[in-house]
Amino acid sequence: MTEIQMPRLSDTMEEGVISTWRKKVGDQVSRGEVIAEIETDKALMELEAYDDGVLEKILVEEGATVPIGTPSS
Repeated sequence: MTEIQMPRLSDTMEEGVISTWRKKVGDQVSRGEVIAEIETDKALMELEAYDDGVLEKILVEEGATVPIGTPSS
């Protein structure tokens, strides 16, 4: 199981907002597939899956602001 954490998407980013989950619990996920949209202080970015698998759990709901490194799924 791969833990998905809030990534650092820019040099100045300290936290991000999970804008939208594009996958839901139980969905099959392929490496490189966009699984969520993250809003930073400067842009809306896409979060891609690092590995193939199944999304087992979502820990951070849409609209939540979380620091870099926080487990999200």
